[in-house]
Amino acid sequence: MPANSKSGSPRSKKPQPRGPEILSDWADRYLVEIDDSQKTLSVDHQRLCDVVRSVLAAERCVSASIGLAIVDNDTIHDLNIRYLQHDFPTDVLSFLLESELDEASLPIPKGSPRGCGTRLEGEIIVSAEMAKQSAAKYRWKPLDELTLYVVHGLLHLCGYDDRSTKDLAVMRQRESEVLVEWNLTPHYAEPE
Repeated sequence: MPANSKSGSPRSKKPQPRGPEILSDWADRYLVEIDDSQKTLSVDHQRLCDVVRSVLAAERCVSASIGLAIVDNDTIHDLNIRYLQHDFPTDVLSFLLESELDEASLPIPKGSPRGCGTRLEGEIIVSAEMAKQSAAKYRWKPLDELTLYVVHGLLHLCGYDDRSTKDLAVMRQRESEVLVEWNLTPHYAEPE
């Protein structure tokens, strides 16, 4: 079921941690469609839409159209085999469909986020089942783990990578910066 709402309020009745306030002119630049086919976890679609929009705004993307699929482990495993030839379930897959630099954004200021000035179209697939399993291991809420997956996938679309130790450190730093706006500290950033 697509969730294209532009509203900033979460659907649940319990108070939820609020994320960063996004100016409406920024939020309106980002189309987010959610397809939730899994039955493992009750997911707040509006919150995930807000997370997507806040990451894109933090990255200063000019515009974006993002499809977010929330699936189970079997589905993400099948997709991982089909598209990446990796025979195992994973937490998140990202597919950049289109990316172009907006000429009106040039020159990009030095030190800008990697998504600055881009127009993006992409898809992110996350496993709610994996989020539920990992959340128990790391002792935080499954929706928080799922949020981490969404942020990670979006940062891939914005140009971040995690293939080398150096790139992974940069990506994790950016994840932490974005997640702190949602009052979340990734489990890998907590002191042992």
